[in-house]
Amino acid sequence: MNISHLNIGILHSLIGKNDGVSIVIDQTVHAMVKDMGIELGSIFFLAAHTSPRFNAETNDIFWHKNEVHKSIIRNFCKEPPEGFDEMIHEKALYAKDIIKKFVRKNNIDLLIAHNTSHPYNFITAVGLGYFIEELRDQGIIWPKVMVWWHDSFFERPQFSNPNRVIQKYLRYLPGTEIDGLAFINQSQPQLAKKLYQSLNHPRVDKFFDNRTIVVPNTSSIDWEWKHLDWNRDTLHAPPADNYNDTFLRDIGLLGEIEKRGYTLENTLILLQHTRVVPRKKIEVAVDFAFELEARFKVDGNRKCVVLLVSGHSGDEQVEYKTFLQEHYEKMCSAHPDYEVVLLFGEHRILSHRDIIVDKKYYNFYEVPAIVAAHGGMGTYFSEIEGFGNNLLEMVSFGLPVAINRYDVYASDIAPYGFQFPSVTNCQLTGEVVDESYRVLTHMQARNQMVKHNLEVLHRKLDHKIIAEKLKPLIMKMFTRILNME
Repeated sequence: MNISHLNIGILHSLIGKNDGVSIVIDQTVHAMVKDMGIELGSIFFLAAHTSPRFNAETNDIFWHKNEVHKSIIRNFCKEPPEGFDEMIHEKALYAKDIIKKFVRKNNIDLLIAHNTSHPYNFITAVGLGYFIEELRDQGIIWPKVMVWWHDSFFERPQFSNPNRVIQKYLRYLPGTEIDGLAFINQSQPQLAKKLYQSLNHPRVDKFFDNRTIVVPNTSSIDWEWKHLDWNRDTLHAPPADNYNDTFLRDIGLLGEIEKRGYTLENTLILLQHTRVVPRKKIEVAVDFAFELEARFKVDGNRKCVVLLVSGHSGDEQVEYKTFLQEHYEKMCSAHPDYEVVLLFGEHRILSHRDIIVDKKYYNFYEVPAIVAAHGGMGTYFSEIEGFGNNLLEMVSFGLPVAINRYDVYASDIAPYGFQFPSVTNCQLTGEVVDESYRVLTHMQARNQMVKHNLEVLHRKLDHKIIAEKLKPLIMKMFTRILNME
């Protein structure tokens, strides 16, 4: 079968933004066009919000922070309020109709829905389930529907006790009538299999043997690094960009260090390249910044340490940013002689470059390159991750990164052989501080770590893996019928 002629529909809350799912969507589109021969004009997008692109339609029903989804998340494990069931059903019917019109208008052959196993996309998942049921009840097996399982209620403790109304709809997260499933780590298939068994799926073993794949997060390396002399005592980083020359000024970093009497030459920039959500454990990165500042003091080095958070706040728990600011202020009070700055860059960082009313906005994806050019370092002390998209992005731009060895890192990423200063259970140690200090102050040690990680990334987690995994699954979805195998 020649899959290059398929019309592909992609469904999610956000497309082309800074979140991990958006990043995977764009990586997948790149792989389909470059490595699978599918024309970009044959890929269509349906979301609540998208970056500027062709073939995109939007509707607020898919927005994971609309009032309906806020109510679902708020009441997920509570006694359901009056009219809760009716609200979910009504909104899901509306979502079904939007999906149906999108599929018909664009002659979609394959619809790929992202993260419909997660409660934050509850209405999208139920609406999609209604759509598939309507088709199958009519004996229609087109379009094929595939779900990309990034996260789920199975994997988050706060969703472990759903109320009776929520339970009624969980069969649609992500649904048992779909044609294929892609996971992002090795532990998820077993979780999903238990779910399918509990829902009495008639062909569980065949489905998971033939219609599921694990596609790890991947990353390209978008600068010339292979032919550099990594043995020299010289900082290697992606080449500077004229547009980004004003980044540190515009986000307020220069102003913060100058009022403390510092220059860029005696400032260390730490990059927390994630959204501002609790599971990222950014408070550990704050503590790490203070520990590093203290370590510089031991050797008589005068340093200002800036922790720059590049991602946006407001997802999952709005109060977390406030918590971080309060935690930072407490640390400053406890250490009045330390020079540490906590800086949120979300007011000038978007998913793309833009200039609005004479203000420059910077591309989230490019921030690691800017920090690498100033000899900085990444922080990634997450306690829970589906895989590690933002970690790979930092690696790809030549940043050494201090990490927490979260469960999926230990099971899925560590075996690749990356080198990171690391901690366990988010507990900072003198060892991780000393190793990070060495990487920051000894250029050859830094270069060898960066080069090693780039080589591992290039060999084992290049974007071509997406096509290698995805193409055979699509072929099976269109050419093999499970109940006849």
